[in-house]
Amino acid sequence: MLKDGIPSDVEVRFELQTNGTLVSEAWLDLFEQYAVTVGVSLDGPPAANDRHRLTHASRSSTASAVRGIELLRSRPGLFAGLLAVVDLANDPVEVHDYLASFEPPVIDFGLPHGTHDAPPDRNDPAVPEYGVWMSRVYDAWLARPEYQHSVRMLEDIVALSSGARGAVETLGLAPPASVVIESDGSVEGVDTLRSVEEGESWLGLDVFSDSFDAAIHHPKLLHRQESGTAALSEECQRCPLVAVCGGGYQPHRFSAARGYRNPSVYCADLAYLIRHVQGSLQRHGWALGAAAAGSS
Repeated sequence: MLKDGIPSDVEVRFELQTNGTLVSEAWLDLFEQYAVTVGVSLDGPPAANDRHRLTHASRSSTASAVRGIELLRSRPGLFAGLLAVVDLANDPVEVHDYLASFEPPVIDFGLPHGTHDAPPDRNDPAVPEYGVWMSRVYDAWLARPEYQHSVRMLEDIVALSSGARGAVETLGLAPPASVVIESDGSVEGVDTLRSVEEGESWLGLDVFSDSFDAAIHHPKLLHRQESGTAALSEECQRCPLVAVCGGGYQPHRFSAARGYRNPSVYCADLAYLIRHVQGSLQRHGWALGAAAAGSS
């Protein structure tokens, strides 16, 4: 059914995300056979990564992850990049430069999932600590011209600030159009909605019986199809940064009282980071797009 649901002129690309610890030559052969690219989750050097990514025996997983990364690097075209979750306890420049040392094509930084009912950890709620953290990553990324990797969150801010469309659904106003296929073939909404509540991403669909159209148009996901600012809170609709931040990532806007019509729990952080990036662009003579020009 999955094959029947994809038009013949659409190219399907497969990417797998893993902690890298079980990557082997046999797995690489399989990935090459089916043209599957592989991203690895790594939060930084050993002290940073092992804070949250220990083995089941509570031992360091970093050496095994690094071994998996090096195996992927040995097969051109398989290594999709690195994903790190932002942790305020880690030094952002140290984390970025360590990840960059593996020469990934892309480094993704993800903000820890949180809602208004269960907000992310902070040292000082009055300070946009996550925005400051990512701003230091941005400065480190620009500081060395030999860096060839993308930092997706930062590149999206640049693109959206310039009037172009972003590449991910965590920023910008374009309605999300992605679903997640689990390892058992289940098709779900964005899997990060599980951070909102158990079962929030479940659609009751699978690749054996259902099409992607059925998933995209599932009643549970209809609120994602609202374009522009229609799905956002009044505060977001009035904000001059909304064309860039898009109100923030959907799971981060949730509260039991108002559903998803809240500003992101990272609202102040996103504002700080966007203004930092836009200020840098303007200092380098880059003209902001019309939608972002009033936000700097």
